[in-house]
This record gives sequence, C-alpha cells and structure tokens, in this order.
Amino acid sequence: MIKIIALPLLLIACSVNATEKTHAVGIGLQYAGIVGYQLSFTNETHRFRGALGLIGVSVGYDYLLTNNWSLGATYTQTIRSVYSINFNYYLNNPNEGMRFSLDLAHMPDENSNSSGFLATNGSKSAVFLSAGYAF
Repeated sequence: MIKIIALPLLLIACSVNATEKTHAVGIGLQYAGIVGYQLSFTNETHRFRGALGLIGVSVGYDYLLTNNWSLGATYTQTIRSVYSINFNYYLNNPNEGMRFSLDLAHMPDENSNSSGFLATNGSKSAVFLSAGYAF
C-alpha cells in the first residue's frame, strides 16, 4: 500500500523542476510488467519515471549519457518485487519516439527471512527486454 502511495508523490515532487514531461506506453519492467503507461519528467541529464500497468507499478531513474543512450535503475512491484539496472536506447530522443531497454533484473525470495535487494535464498536473476513508444 505504501508503494502505491509513494508513486504519485514521487511524480509530483519531480514535476516541480521538470523541464519536459513525457507520456509513453509499452511492455516490460519499465512499464510495470506486461503492458503499461509511463509518465516521466526530464531535467537536463536526469529522468524520473513512474508507471502503472495491468499487473503492477514501477518507479525508476535514468541518467542520460547521450541523446540516444541512458543508464538507469527500476523498482517494479508485480507478482514479485523486481530490482533492475537498465540500459536504454532511444531512436529519436528520450522524449519522443520508440525506445528499447535491456533490463538486468534481480527478484529476491519473498518468503526468506532476509529482505530487499540483498536477499539471496531462493532469489532469481534474469534479463528482460522493454519496448515502448513515447509521445
């Protein structure tokens, strides 16, 4: 419940200094699972994003390396919690057009006594692809 409340608060806080607001739809972890809607705010080389999808929510941050590449991190809450590092490629630029991402993900065991990213007993790691269109 706290995670659902934190997402809108994060987006409101980011919008104060944002220079560019972007809407996007897509599939993958950055779009909260199967299919989702993403809202992001870009300020110079920093991009803050949040997404609502059919099966979850996600929040993330990207550091824009060039006009076509960025490196970021995402937390996605779907059936399982997923922490990921993202390598993003933008066909046009970060605020419009097609975008593709390679997500290196870690899914901790939720039944373990250890918690968060450092949980290793029963945890899984995977590589996912995300794709979307920004408008």
